[in-house]
Amino acid sequence: MTSLCQRAGAVAASAAFALALGGAFAQPAWASSFIDVPAGHWAEISGVIDDAVEQGIIKGDNGYLRPDDQVTRAEVATMLMRIAGVSAGEFPDINETPFVDLADGQWYTAPINWAYEAGVISGTRGYVRPEAAVSREELACMLGNFMTSVTGTSLSGDASCLNAYSDRGSINSWALQSMVWAVDSGILGGSAQLMPTASASRAEAAKMLVVFNGILDDFENAPADDDIIDGSVGDDTSAVGTAAVELALQYEGFPYAYGGDSPEEGFDCSGLVYYVYSRLGYTLPHGSNSQLDYFREHATRFVTDEDDLHYGDVVFFPGHVAFYVGDGICFGARKPGTPASECPMYAFGEFLGGGQL
Repeated sequence: MTSLCQRAGAVAASAAFALALGGAFAQPAWASSFIDVPAGHWAEISGVIDDAVEQGIIKGDNGYLRPDDQVTRAEVATMLMRIAGVSAGEFPDINETPFVDLADGQWYTAPINWAYEAGVISGTRGYVRPEAAVSREELACMLGNFMTSVTGTSLSGDASCLNAYSDRGSINSWALQSMVWAVDSGILGGSAQLMPTASASRAEAAKMLVVFNGILDDFENAPADDDIIDGSVGDDTSAVGTAAVELALQYEGFPYAYGGDSPEEGFDCSGLVYYVYSRLGYTLPHGSNSQLDYFREHATRFVTDEDDLHYGDVVFFPGHVAFYVGDGICFGARKPGTPASECPMYAFGEFLGGGQL
């Protein structure tokens, strides 16, 4: 039987990191191929659907994706099984779990068998409820279970990350650790409320799993200690920085919005940087000054001379942050009334520094 951690080919690859490591290529417009994904749907505009299909996380059914339908426990188990690189044929379609409501011969029998063996899913009083809707906190727990049981990594996170959400008190105690980890990792968050007990849609689940898949890529591709020299990995251009700017460029033309950090509401300058890095599994502060302090402390390379900049560097100016795209040009959310676009660096005043994580 294939190892639970085996993740091969397109199923394993994060689209963003494939861009960074394998050169630029055009992702197929999967979203437009589904009959029921309307033009302008947030998951289409943000690239979530394209990323999730490209990574093999979601597939749809006879041309339908049902992006706004509630995602079920069985569907999440199936998506996580795909991320693990395990095919349904490797597990039987007869119930091998203690769950009394898992019927033989169902499309989800094998994925539930896998999820139970992997420690990803647990039932309540002998019931797994495969077709029940999954709440956002339940989904966070399933991802957390995958992280601890499949990769052997303990969950961590700064509980203060919940302070920005007025509904944090509605998180159930059994889900608190997973929710802290999910929010701190950028899997959840980015809007005004967490809505922990609300049912997640299939599109929302796809977004969470795309970010989660990126975290797994970081975990699997972390350099060995002997590959790290003076805080840098390889050459001066990091895969993370290149992936980040390629993702950022997908939001060209999006409106400027004070405090905005999502495709749904638009972006301010630091909000775009925050959102892009959250999709790569990083949790940055929101605010150009705070991000400058973060990069000065955590960047694998940080320079203060414009001549030393590389493609993908995050560049800082008084009250502004953007992505460097070469030849003295940066890209980002610029100012009210001006959509996200390229602009000469000199337009933002004194260069304070730049670098990559």
